[in-house]
Amino acid sequence: MQVTTAKQMQEIDRRTILEIGIPGRVLMESAGRGCVAALDGLAAGRPLSRVVVVAGRGNNGGDGFVVARYLAERGVEAPVFVVGGVDGISGEAFENLSLLEALGVAVVEVVEGVDLTALSRALSHCDMVVDALFGTGLQREVTGLYAEVVSAVNASNRQVLAVDIPSGVCADTGRVLGCAVRARATATFCLPKAGHFLYPGREHCGELSVVDIGIPQWAVDRAEVACRLITSRQVMGCMAPFSPHAHKGTRGHLALMGGSSGKSGAVILAAGAAVSGGAGLVSTALPACINTAFESRCLEAMSLPLPHGEDGSFHPGCGEALADFLSGKDAVAAGPGLTTSKGALAALAAVLDFCVVPMVLDADALNLLAEKPELVREIKAEAVITPHPKELARLTGASVHDIQADRMGAASAFAVQTGLHVVLKGAGTVVAHPDGSCALNPTGNALLATGGTGDVLTGLIGALLAQGFSCREASEMGVFLHGEAANRLMDQGLQTGMAASRLTELLPGVLSDAMAGRLEPRAPEARVI
Repeated sequence: MQVTTAKQMQEIDRRTILEIGIPGRVLMESAGRGCVAALDGLAAGRPLSRVVVVAGRGNNGGDGFVVARYLAERGVEAPVFVVGGVDGISGEAFENLSLLEALGVAVVEVVEGVDLTALSRALSHCDMVVDALFGTGLQREVTGLYAEVVSAVNASNRQVLAVDIPSGVCADTGRVLGCAVRARATATFCLPKAGHFLYPGREHCGELSVVDIGIPQWAVDRAEVACRLITSRQVMGCMAPFSPHAHKGTRGHLALMGGSSGKSGAVILAAGAAVSGGAGLVSTALPACINTAFESRCLEAMSLPLPHGEDGSFHPGCGEALADFLSGKDAVAAGPGLTTSKGALAALAAVLDFCVVPMVLDADALNLLAEKPELVREIKAEAVITPHPKELARLTGASVHDIQADRMGAASAFAVQTGLHVVLKGAGTVVAHPDGSCALNPTGNALLATGGTGDVLTGLIGALLAQGFSCREASEMGVFLHGEAANRLMDQGLQTGMAASRLTELLPGVLSDAMAGRLEPRAPEARVI
């Protein structure tokens, strides 16, 4: 499923209206009708008697006017509060406003603070609220009267349906522009926007539905949309049951490098996830001082204990042994529990120098790349990196705040610059590719906010690479399946206290369901109106 920016959506609308010839009023009518369907879904069979529509003066407000008309024709009282007044409303929005007046629907202007009293009173005596104040084109901070209106809507504690995107959320970054409406549900048009999936915008949207308003695919194709939502259909389409003739040698051999004294758990989790992720063979190079711990906890993976320094990390002289270790492997994963010691740096440099198969780099491997940026040029193979925001900040020299303010932009820029596939972890994981395209992951939840879950992701992506999936496929499938495992735990009622090893236990079932075509679709692919 494609995901647009505000500018791309404007271009799609323009082509649809001017080049194809579908009138803007027809699109607005379809949008309003779809919002009413979403409103009915939110009501879940409960009869509506009064719905307050809070509208702006642009096309988003025009969509709200159509909603009010449809509700009024069903006998639902639907007063419309136009913030900023009706002066200046034009085009299709004005035409639909005129229809409201002809039908006797109450239209109340909110132009100064005193008008907020009437709005607050109406909000306190309604079933639901329709937020049609701002659309996806909003780029400025919400201040003054508009901020007071947003505050009043949020303070009403009524269920809110947002039209296209909650007012105050940036459609491109998910950033809250000063303040934003908190919606129970959002009905967007044609395609979802990046801000629906990137935090904090995502938590303002509630349940997201995509309304088909009749925009032809022709117009979408010419907008050159480079971002997609990873879907269950996509993941299932990539995975197929193993051949009955398969054996461990045909399912890929992953070389895993990492670990140190005090951080044996990281490499144990990564190796376990690689086994659960379907790799036929997993071999792990690690400091000898943690080998006993590793072998006692990870029975299915092989290990190569190597000399270590006094700090419990790799000895600087391990390079030749690591070169031999990589021979014959189908993919490499490096970084979990590695540390940033001199020996760890030498070990990573050796892996980068000798590796000619796809690899995934995480954790301290990324911190070492940040300390020695010239190492990036030593990466000969196609590679995935899986930084969290602080790690990407170190790699780019930006602040964590800047990374989080535009997660998609930051990940995409670094991917294009370095030729690496970038998995920017966190709430609303972004997967960016060297060709400038990117994908947003809809799965996952707060259970993943605990130590070790990133190591599990590294092992899973490594296993997928070893099985022959490309870096693009393995990174996107990996984050989806990893998040799906966390979703299943939350579906079972777990709210906190998840150990990362629980994800590893669920991975075989999640992957099996993907192979069998049994993955349940996640919103919004499950809710297209």
